[in-house]
Amino acid sequence: MKKMLVPVGLALAQMMVVSVASAQSSGEADPAQGKARPTAPTTRAERAEARKERRVDGAAAARGPQMQEGEVRATTAPKMSREERRAAAAKRRAANREAMKAGQLPRGGSNDAPEKQKKP
Repeated sequence: MKKMLVPVGLALAQMMVVSVASAQSSGEADPAQGKARPTAPTTRAERAEARKERRVDGAAAARGPQMQEGEVRATTAPKMSREERRAAAAKRRAANREAMKAGQLPRGGSNDAPEKQKKP
């Protein structure tokens, strides 16, 4: 049985190779379909008009949202002026200085330290 299958398989493979080879073309291009239709070269005025359209589109794209600007971070606190921030920092420093002098800060840290802010 095995002796019979090998020659039959070879014969089928050879028939497939012959059929594929005959389906291929001769490799010559058809002159009627081998070239694109001829077009007239563009004039300077046509190029200038196309450039104006692209410039308007490009300017609109540049003013619009960019790739990096997809996510806007929400502000959690209202913005304060520099003077207000400095005054608040000075107030915190004064409170921490008083707490240090009174011995309320065992590690020498401040009330704003992360370990102080953790809620048990």
